[in-house]
Amino acid sequence: MRNLVLFLFLASACGALASSPPSEHEIITRMLAMNDVRAAALHAYQGTRTYQVSYKGFPKNLSAKAVVKLDFTAPDKKQFTIVSEEGSKLLVNRVIKKAIESETEAATPEFRNRSALSDANYTFKMIGNVNDGGRPCYLLQVSPKREDKYLYDGRICVDAADFAVVRVDAKPAKNPSFWISRAHVDSRSEKIGQFWLPASLRSTSHVRIGGEAEMNIDYGNYQVSPVNPPHSAGTP
Repeated sequence: MRNLVLFLFLASACGALASSPPSEHEIITRMLAMNDVRAAALHAYQGTRTYQVSYKGFPKNLSAKAVVKLDFTAPDKKQFTIVSEEGSKLLVNRVIKKAIESETEAATPEFRNRSALSDANYTFKMIGNVNDGGRPCYLLQVSPKREDKYLYDGRICVDAADFAVVRVDAKPAKNPSFWISRAHVDSRSEKIGQFWLPASLRSTSHVRIGGEAEMNIDYGNYQVSPVNPPHSAGTP
């Protein structure tokens, strides 16, 4: 009987251990490893983005819209083509085109190291388990280790199966401009085949002179090319 009680206790303890969530370090380590695996498997993709920007405040309200085609080739080549644009030229040139230029810069190895979601740049704290888009996720608080306009302070959702970041809800670690009093970003990703790619981004910035700017980016029409695409039926 004593042995049976000990066995039941050990079984219960092992079950609790197996069901316990991984630590922050384990989640981030597996996330970085899976990011490398997916990056190595991705050869290229194409997609379109719809940028919509609005500004309300002094001296007047403005709005603009642009549709942009993106051609990406691994490891870091991005070619943007503006398909159409309308509305305020000021917003197109100063906001939308600047956002495109910033993303081109973000593809460089130096920038990726500086902005990586890693232990070198952030402190992580496990908050709990959530459901995002019908998939179980780990919710973590991320705190930047330095004031840097390329880092952020907020929360991330990491997919519990694929260990991919599916949502970021945060503010910049450092205001990108003197004229911005505060800013907020809500970014979401979606699974396309075996890859996780951007789905939407909502950004709000409050201007010191009393205005508010909002930029929404919707991503879609993805065509993904893996490194070794599967052969179709009948193909040798």
